[in-house]
Amino acid sequence: MFLLSKFGCCDDEMQTLISKIKLLSSRQTDVIAMLQDAEFRTRKKRKREVENWLDEVQKKMNEFKSLEQDVQRTNSIFQNPPLKKRAEKMINEVTELVEQGRFPEGLVLNVHDTKVAPLLTENLVGQQFEQILKNVMNCLTRDDIKRIGIYGMGGSGKTTLATHVHNLLLQNSGRVHWLTVSQDWSIDKLQNDIANILGLDHLSRENERKRRAAKISEAILKIKNKFVLIWDDVWEKFSLQDVGIPESMDGCKLIFTTRLQDVCHKMGCQEKIEVRPLSDYEAWELFVAKLVPEGIEVPWQKNPQIKEIAMSMAEKCGGLPLGIITMGGSMRGVDDTREWRNALEELEVSMMRQKDMGAEVFPILRFSYSRLRDELQCCFLYCVLYHEDCKIEREGLIEKFIANGLIDKRKTRRSQFDKGHTMLSELENACLLENCRDGYGRRCVKMHDLMREMALEIARCRCMVKVAVYLEEMPDEKEWKEDLESISLMHNSIKEIPTGMSPRCPELSTLLLNNNSGLKQIPYSFFTQMSALRVLDLSYTGIVDLPSNVSDLENLTALFLTGCKELRYVPPLGKLGALQLLDLTGTCIEEVPQGMDMEVIKSSLKVLPRGMLAELSSLQVLRTGLQIKVRGVELERLGRLEEFEGRLCSMSDFNGFVKSNVCRQLNICRLHVGNFEGYKDEPCKYGIVVKFRNCSLKNEGEGGLLELPHNIQYLEIDGCHHISSSCDVPPSLIKNAKDLKECGIYDSDGIECILSQVEEEFPSCGPLLQSLEILRLYHLPKLSGLIKYSSRGGVTATPPPGTLSNLKVLRIESCGKMKKLFTPRLLQHLLNLETIDVSCCYGMEEIIGDDEDELMGASNNHLSSSFSSIFSLPKLRHLRLFFLGELESICRGFMACDSLEVISIMDCGKLKRLPFSLPLVNGQPSPLISLKNINITGRQEGWWESLEWDHPNAKDILQPFISYSW
Repeated sequence: MFLLSKFGCCDDEMQTLISKIKLLSSRQTDVIAMLQDAEFRTRKKRKREVENWLDEVQKKMNEFKSLEQDVQRTNSIFQNPPLKKRAEKMINEVTELVEQGRFPEGLVLNVHDTKVAPLLTENLVGQQFEQILKNVMNCLTRDDIKRIGIYGMGGSGKTTLATHVHNLLLQNSGRVHWLTVSQDWSIDKLQNDIANILGLDHLSRENERKRRAAKISEAILKIKNKFVLIWDDVWEKFSLQDVGIPESMDGCKLIFTTRLQDVCHKMGCQEKIEVRPLSDYEAWELFVAKLVPEGIEVPWQKNPQIKEIAMSMAEKCGGLPLGIITMGGSMRGVDDTREWRNALEELEVSMMRQKDMGAEVFPILRFSYSRLRDELQCCFLYCVLYHEDCKIEREGLIEKFIANGLIDKRKTRRSQFDKGHTMLSELENACLLENCRDGYGRRCVKMHDLMREMALEIARCRCMVKVAVYLEEMPDEKEWKEDLESISLMHNSIKEIPTGMSPRCPELSTLLLNNNSGLKQIPYSFFTQMSALRVLDLSYTGIVDLPSNVSDLENLTALFLTGCKELRYVPPLGKLGALQLLDLTGTCIEEVPQGMDMEVIKSSLKVLPRGMLAELSSLQVLRTGLQIKVRGVELERLGRLEEFEGRLCSMSDFNGFVKSNVCRQLNICRLHVGNFEGYKDEPCKYGIVVKFRNCSLKNEGEGGLLELPHNIQYLEIDGCHHISSSCDVPPSLIKNAKDLKECGIYDSDGIECILSQVEEEFPSCGPLLQSLEILRLYHLPKLSGLIKYSSRGGVTATPPPGTLSNLKVLRIESCGKMKKLFTPRLLQHLLNLETIDVSCCYGMEEIIGDDEDELMGASNNHLSSSFSSIFSLPKLRHLRLFFLGELESICRGFMACDSLEVISIMDCGKLKRLPFSLPLVNGQPSPLISLKNINITGRQEGWWESLEWDHPNAKDILQPFISYSW
């Protein structure tokens, strides 16, 4: 589609237009995916708006194709004023379309239309909980009750109960949303949470609280269906109107959980429900369930004395589920009577010491904490540096454990991570941390708010924690005590550190100032009395430079500067001999101070100054991101490096580094080569990754033949125009690709096929395609097929064994020359394929169709294009066909897809037959057991009625699975 490689540097207009068209195409795909995947149901007005926008996008794409062809004939628009004018006009129009496609008012106008997942929760225990749950559900059906308050002491199970209400409402197709208020609440935070639910993305641009509240109120009043808002962990009364919740709100009910009955009164709850402790019997049942997993022998079967001690311990938990769960977890695996007796005595002493703390469950939690070995105690307390209800990503947390010396030194960083994960799992098993995942699906841990309170109480003398409390000024220097070991001021609004401020903190090992975006400068005096500092996190601040005496922090082990977009200057780092981790991702370093023995290269694409890394002999982790280029020779000197993520200066740098011993020893290696300006790199689940963007992959690259890193798992080729298939890449480049899991090829004008089938070439190309699980092909204007067959001596060779045999996901978009997706010869290899997603391939005529060469060799290969052929895709679950205007056939025979769950069709007007083989019951077709939905998207309601059927009853059988969206 794009002809970027054909234009000279003077054709700025065309290059700009190509960039804008890519953005528009990407936005088009996002909008369609959001409408499809999130199952939005918009109002008629918004439906028309989205339809009209997509129509305009399609028109503009067609106009661009016409312009592209005209430009191709002239080779340049520089000396062609009419073409130049057309390009300039189209740039403005496409830019406007992209902005319109952001839908500033949000795609979701109705709060109840957002897809919500069930919440993870503990099982309810006891008759009381069952009765309260029924009571709450009954109250939600009564028109006279708008607000329900659930109150009880800390650890009594209020949140657990509320999560069950949430999940029951979801099961019954109710509309429900969850908001955590917490002790550090603010009106601004609550408004942001509500805005996220409503889809009001533009609300972040409003600074005035009342205007934000007005927009929230306006959006809520437009909601027609009933919905429930659950406000968890409310500590004090707040004004719903200040947040934007209107007083007269038909159809909306509010549930509050709080420790204080008085809060229920002040929030105007018509129904107030107390959660009381469990009975002795229920408490014992829960204790046993947490002490020994199902199927495991209880310790008192061998020694009956233990049961009496265990019952005493369970009784001392006072019926509070959190205390019982924690206690049971802490005693798991203990089968020695003496240890049980000692534990009971320690618990009794703990309860006597803590009786004035006001929270009955604290002594129990403190007891469970005290049973941890020292290293686990330190790791548990470190979690308190994060804000309340935070999902703490495990990998990032373990990095700080390592840097702070909480994990003992081991041979490799990988073994330290293994140890860190083991320790976090121990804390989870002891019920002191909760297991969860973040929005990217990454494993995280979470601290219960009572656990955090207890941890803060323990660490109070050694920690200063003021996180996400909207601080605008640094804490007064008097608060920076000499015995502080950790300080966390992250996620605030601190704008400056006073000139001359020099806290005396000789024991301080961790300082977290990240996510204070307004912080621009750090005075020289600030670090002068922090000689023990090991972890310094300044990520996502607005700092422009670092004070020169950062290099005097000789104990510094980890320096995080991630996302410091304004950062231009880092002082000499040579004295940081202990530095193990340096993260410069998202910075724009462009100059270094006088006197440092290094070369500064000033260009629009920054290069890490020569020699900057030379003396960092302990460096194990280096992340430089996409804004800074690194010379491969600099990396080769880092003998202890185990992880590198960044962008190399050239193919020559890439080639040299890949062949080095340092590269071979990396556990995480994410290499980028080429022009990534303006490119946003998404989190990657793979360890060994290579991305080429707008660079040459000729057989003879700079520095000799190219190679990929050992055991590469992810390969991305973007805008590399000089190859027509994988077989154009030299064997030396792909010999290490035996573990390749995912491959994406984008915007590469030369690609004609993925594999050119010439018999002697297959062995060299095979490894790229044998282990592959995900293949993405976007914007490849010359791509005519996945495999290009060649015949010799009248015999058409077949793909080698294993070709694409592990492929699970195939996504193809904007490959206009492609007429057929699969041939029968290739299809027989795709037995593990789960997802087929084809969109905007305007020349596509068949999904499965005979190739001309294949027909020539049909007699030799026993292949047939007969209409009676049955093609098997036994694991296919999702089939998505969007914007395929020329598609006439999925296949000319039948498809056996016993696992098919979802079929999605959009704008495939010429498609007249669904060839799926339905099972027969007593001679009549029945639906696939796995089938969930046949989704018809767009303005093609009459399409279903026009389909032709192989069996007269097939249409009626499938009719209940039809849904129309947007």
